[in-house]
Amino acid sequence: MVRWQFGPKTLNTRDVWRHGGKLIRKGKNFAAEEVIQKAATSNSPLDRHYAYLKLILLYQKMISEGTERHEELINICRQDVELYPEFNHAWIGEYLNNVTAPYFPSFAVLAQLYEEQGKIAEAISLCELALGYGLRKTSGEDYPEALERLYQKHNRKTYD
Repeated sequence: MVRWQFGPKTLNTRDVWRHGGKLIRKGKNFAAEEVIQKAATSNSPLDRHYAYLKLILLYQKMISEGTERHEELINICRQDVELYPEFNHAWIGEYLNNVTAPYFPSFAVLAQLYEEQGKIAEAISLCELALGYGLRKTSGEDYPEALERLYQKHNRKTYD
């Protein structure tokens, strides 16, 4: 496990992304971003995923507060989507299917961002990829419903 030096303390990667979460709660967004980005360089796909999750939440918060972080959010979601096969393999190795894999929001967040940008085909591809990995549920609209809605939107756009 990677160890990080923060002042007088030596922290492992999980402690680092947890520390970043505390900074977010305190409103220290830029300090949190710096800390969590360090955790996102971990060799462990599990630790990297959780650091990515913290960054996704941070960027969403920053955007809602008026700070421009759309490109950063898109990039971190893409990295997390690309990480999924490695993450899933590590999760199964760690928990031997005894613990259900956690929610993986990067697909849904990125699909929503693509849809907002008018990139409906990319949003569709992302939902199809999530379904191909066996992911079905999201915090909002589940992938089958999102896919149906996106197909309809794509067809309207095509015929308009």
